[in-house]
Amino acid sequence: MKRWNGWGDEKNNLSFDLTKTSQAYIENILGESKPLPEISLAEAIAKVPQSRAPEHQLIQTGAEIRLRYCRGQSIPDWLATHSGNFDAFPDGVALPTTTAEVQTLLQFAKQENLIVIPYGGGTSVCGHINPEKSERPVITIALTKMNKLIALDKDSQIATFGAGTLGPEVEKQLAEHGYTLGHFPQSWELSTIGGWVASRSSGQQSLRYGRIEKMFPEVI
Repeated sequence: MKRWNGWGDEKNNLSFDLTKTSQAYIENILGESKPLPEISLAEAIAKVPQSRAPEHQLIQTGAEIRLRYCRGQSIPDWLATHSGNFDAFPDGVALPTTTAEVQTLLQFAKQENLIVIPYGGGTSVCGHINPEKSERPVITIALTKMNKLIALDKDSQIATFGAGTLGPEVEKQLAEHGYTLGHFPQSWELSTIGGWVASRSSGQQSLRYGRIEKMFPEVI
């Protein structure tokens, strides 16, 4: 499972300590500083308020899942989740598995006047997946389970994926058929194909095959 307060997953919780030379260099530029207090997962869960979301079979309102989807993976997000300085939480999180379920959720959100946040891999660097304080309930639709190769036409070499498919999952599923997408942004391990499309993803490691918008088939 993805770490709740940083990059990577909970099975491989790597730690990279600064060398003394690096620390001295940073202190020379920024001055001395104190580390932020670190909050535990249990303490963070205790900060999650009561949900305001209306009941729906596809929407989960438990405290932990709302915590895990309240922030992205930017530096401000890391600092917030490390110290427990949260601004707001989604009132519910949905994990649809099909396009039909996404459509059902959007129709329900319209009916109940809910704010909807789409969530892919959570590698946001501009904060657009973080809920803001609002009088209306906020629902995060996480595409985590929509992570499969749906179709592959070997003649046209057109592949159709679920929007929540992570970079490694894209390459693994294509490799089983002898193909590669070849799109490698810096956030490749934790970003999704849907997020690449939505953000017009590029990245210096994608030079050989090109930007993501160059990989769409032309629709006539």
